[in-house]
Amino acid sequence: MDNSRPFTLAALPDVAADIADKLTAAGFTEAPHLRQALALAEEAGEFVGAVRRHYGLARRTGSMQDVEAELADVVITAFVTAHTMGFDLERAVGEKLGVVYTRGWREGERA
Repeated sequence: MDNSRPFTLAALPDVAADIADKLTAAGFTEAPHLRQALALAEEAGEFVGAVRRHYGLARRTGSMQDVEAELADVVITAFVTAHTMGFDLERAVGEKLGVVYTRGWREGERA
């Protein structure tokens, strides 16, 4: 991956493929679909922990930078998981947004 240029979200599918290749090369070859699903759940849990710490709901404190970093891990891991499972997450998100925007919102709220 070329880190000399600024990162854009459009690069995430290629980044995900690169990370998946590196995981395979490092020997993480057993049950890659399950491995990635578990990794995604783990990252989501770490994000929740960072939010709890930042907002004073845990025994120790944390920074907003920790929250940002953990959410970034969730997004990256989601893209690696989609790549590993063989689907285009960008397409899936677009399709899901089509569903989300057809749902009703609370009465009295406007989009």
